[in-house]
Amino acid sequence: MKSIKSISITHASRNCTLRLVYAVMNRSVLLLVIMLFTMLLSSCKTSERVAKERAVKNRTAGFVLKHYNEARFDYDWLGMKVDADFGSETESSGFKATIRMRKDSLIWVSITPALGIEMIRVMITPDSLKYLSKVPDNKFYYLGTFEDVNKLVGTSFDFEMLQQLLVGNAIGLEKDEKRFRSEVDGDDYLLISKYRRKVRRMVGVDDRKLESDTILVNPDDPRYQRTMRKSDDADDLIVSRYWFEAAQFRLIKSVFNDLVRQRTLEVSYSDFQPDGEQFYPAKCRLTISSPQVKQVLNYEITKLSSGKPYEFPFDIPDDYARRDTL
Repeated sequence: MKSIKSISITHASRNCTLRLVYAVMNRSVLLLVIMLFTMLLSSCKTSERVAKERAVKNRTAGFVLKHYNEARFDYDWLGMKVDADFGSETESSGFKATIRMRKDSLIWVSITPALGIEMIRVMITPDSLKYLSKVPDNKFYYLGTFEDVNKLVGTSFDFEMLQQLLVGNAIGLEKDEKRFRSEVDGDDYLLISKYRRKVRRMVGVDDRKLESDTILVNPDDPRYQRTMRKSDDADDLIVSRYWFEAAQFRLIKSVFNDLVRQRTLEVSYSDFQPDGEQFYPAKCRLTISSPQVKQVLNYEITKLSSGKPYEFPFDIPDDYARRDTL
């Protein structure tokens, strides 16, 4: 009898202990759930507060220009390996290129198609163009001026603009903040060149009513014809826009509307990569559009090295004929 009573007491004691353990566990789990919920709620409020703090604020054109100039890519010597493709509505082609540059002085390009054999070599200075074709059955050389570069690509660049374009810096962006209006476009800053009176007269709206990247005008419109007759400088009739990352102020897109030639040039940059303490866009897309044709150049920088002096060989073989045109 004593043993049975002892056993009953022991069972009762164990049941009590188990109930106590379960109660403690339940309270612990409940407390843990409450703690997790509180932490989650606090985290959500913190994230919401951080998101609001990180919202893009309106900044002046001077503020955006100052920070962009601190973020722009700078160099003295530069070498790049590039994979590119060029196309229009009727044709397309891919190629690789080696590009070497000395700032404000020289651009040297070696173009290699898919077979891996150099077919074209180009050397450009602020005043000159040298072009060497090694294509079988079409071997020749050409010596001209920088203006020939613009004729080839259908633009109106100068030498500095071409170098800036290749490294992802803004082209045609003056430091005069009074010439631009700044606004927030989504998560980016947008600088728009303020419309001059001639442009407003030709387009019919001001720069605050732009709704697309392409600005179209009707050449038959009397306003267009009158403005063209009175305009002495074609640059007065170019509308420029620049988009910058709000966080780092890196240039991600530029759009230029040439109202005289009825052309739009759009340059987009992405995939920023480090070079020392600087960053450069590894990918670029350049689009030239007109009512007649649309041409697109995509290129990716697969290798970049800065600060190292380069040679720029350009020997013309004796058996190569000189041509007067390209």
